[in-house]
Amino acid sequence: MSSPDQTDDDAFGFLQGPEPEAKVTNEDRGGTMSPIDLLLDLSWQAIDDFPRLGTLSAGATLVTIIQVPSSTWIDPVHHFVHENDPAAMIVDGKSKKKDWSAQEGLIIDALDRGKTIFGIASDPDSQLPPLMRAAADVVVTVPAPTPELMRKAIRLHTGRSRIPALGAMDIGGLDLLDLAAALRPQTTPRACVERLKAASASRSVSTSNDATPMLQGLSGYGAARDWCLATLADIEAVRAGTLSAGEIESAVFYGPPGTGKTTLARSLAKSARVPLIETSVAAWFQHREGALGDFLQQVADVFARARSAAPCVLFIDELDSLPDRAQLDSRGKSWWSSAVGGVLLELSRIREAKNGVVLLGATNHLANIDAALLRPGRFDRRFRIDPPDAAGLAGIMRSHLGEDCPQADVASLARLMPGRTGADVAGMVREAKRIARTARRDLTEADLRAVIMPADPRPPAELRHIAIHEAGHAVVAHVLGYKVEAVTIRGEGDAGGWTDLRLPSISDRRLIEARVKILLAGRAANTAFGATADTGATADLAEATRLLAAARLSFGLTESLVFRSGPEHALDVVARDRSLADAIGHELNRLMISTKRIVAENRPLIERVADALLGRTVLDGAELTDLIVPKTMPTRRRESELNQEPIW
Repeated sequence: MSSPDQTDDDAFGFLQGPEPEAKVTNEDRGGTMSPIDLLLDLSWQAIDDFPRLGTLSAGATLVTIIQVPSSTWIDPVHHFVHENDPAAMIVDGKSKKKDWSAQEGLIIDALDRGKTIFGIASDPDSQLPPLMRAAADVVVTVPAPTPELMRKAIRLHTGRSRIPALGAMDIGGLDLLDLAAALRPQTTPRACVERLKAASASRSVSTSNDATPMLQGLSGYGAARDWCLATLADIEAVRAGTLSAGEIESAVFYGPPGTGKTTLARSLAKSARVPLIETSVAAWFQHREGALGDFLQQVADVFARARSAAPCVLFIDELDSLPDRAQLDSRGKSWWSSAVGGVLLELSRIREAKNGVVLLGATNHLANIDAALLRPGRFDRRFRIDPPDAAGLAGIMRSHLGEDCPQADVASLARLMPGRTGADVAGMVREAKRIARTARRDLTEADLRAVIMPADPRPPAELRHIAIHEAGHAVVAHVLGYKVEAVTIRGEGDAGGWTDLRLPSISDRRLIEARVKILLAGRAANTAFGATADTGATADLAEATRLLAAARLSFGLTESLVFRSGPEHALDVVARDRSLADAIGHELNRLMISTKRIVAENRPLIERVADALLGRTVLDGAELTDLIVPKTMPTRRRESELNQEPIW
């Protein structure tokens, strides 16, 4: 059913219904104009207080700025203006800043001779000489084509009066050249509309063919998903006219790689039925020569495209690739300060426009981001996205399986994947499907299990050594009161296995020392079972050293309250400060003595957990608790006594 025509305040655009049949006369036809000229002409007519170029320059020496939707429009509008007023001087936003001084001299000369001057830019403040902006008598803003304008263009181009329905999402993310490419010789209105939809789908999230789940079907995202659902409700309220588009918040998603930050952004766009414009800091360097002006132009183009595609979701990945200006040294500081400043300006402008652009960012390293990027008014909210828990992994697996393998016990399979991300699960399901395809049969749970838990090529002695190491971490953590989420001897990168703990968000001196004991417990367990010290505890020792150094340098948990370094840089200070290294060495030796005592008292439990790991590879928290019976609890009293030892 056709929807009513779109009104100007319909920020999230309902479908434009088919126009009634009407006779198209020869003078109405746009077929004699090129598609670009036709779109320019119609867009010019859509300007508020529609000006004619002749009246702009008639009888007066004027400086006129024409703001276009994006930089793609600059050359066509330049040509359009020149054809209508050949005597006018034209300055466009593609010139480099180093040429502005010479251009300003030409502007003064042209004004002295009574010439009309036009400046054409998508962002006049950054693309036109300051003199021109200051001297402007008229500023004309060319609006981005709307669905209604495109239907009119199709009617004029084809000479047909019945035009299929066209909505904001059907042209979302498309620039001038994309729109013009849909208008071809000897074509039909339906073919034009289908080309527009296909082009928009290639630049956006398609609601029909894209495999991205809807928000309601996502698992494992916690508060970030809740915020997206609330934002989706806000978008619907804007559509209904009960909420201003300016009330929609922006957000940054952060956390380890592969946790689904991009998927969440795509899901929001798909669920909201708006285009998704994806970009990244790296993409801003991939065009032209990489000079500062080129970088800023790419940034301006992306934001202009988002403004012209609104309502939409603008997703900026790799935000941490923009350096924190507070951490820059003198080399390159001026260049990067200007680059970050340009991005900050665009972020502020697109938020101030309040036209339905939902701004999202993503980073793996929130601490590395310039604080000015994260202030309210640019990015309002921050959400950490961690690897999902077992329930989240099960939901993600079921989503990727689709209708395949309906009998699979995804909850059981998920318990074999602690620490895995949504990207890991997607890859495993793809690999399992490939195995089944190669065998020319349906996917089975055995295929999934084979991919999740492949045969381990390491020799039995090495696996036992790793099992005792991880069991030491897990048992000591339990004794000290930490909840163990999972423990595994599955290899991961350089790690032979790992133990996942639930850590408090804030620590005091006692808790930091307990964490150090847990880190030392792997080596303590190995040596207790007769092994010599080896390189397997390198990462544990590094983290233990960092924690103790941060207690002194960052957290003020010793006799000095002086902040000397952020916790992420504490090891660098230790490497340079011999006296600090000696002090931390004494602490590590004292805490290792305490850890060895806990390991000795709980040796049977460590062996029991190690045997279970050798049989099952992975133990979740509940399985570990079943192995560690309540009889071990008196040991907790002993440890509290150990904590009464003098700290220094």
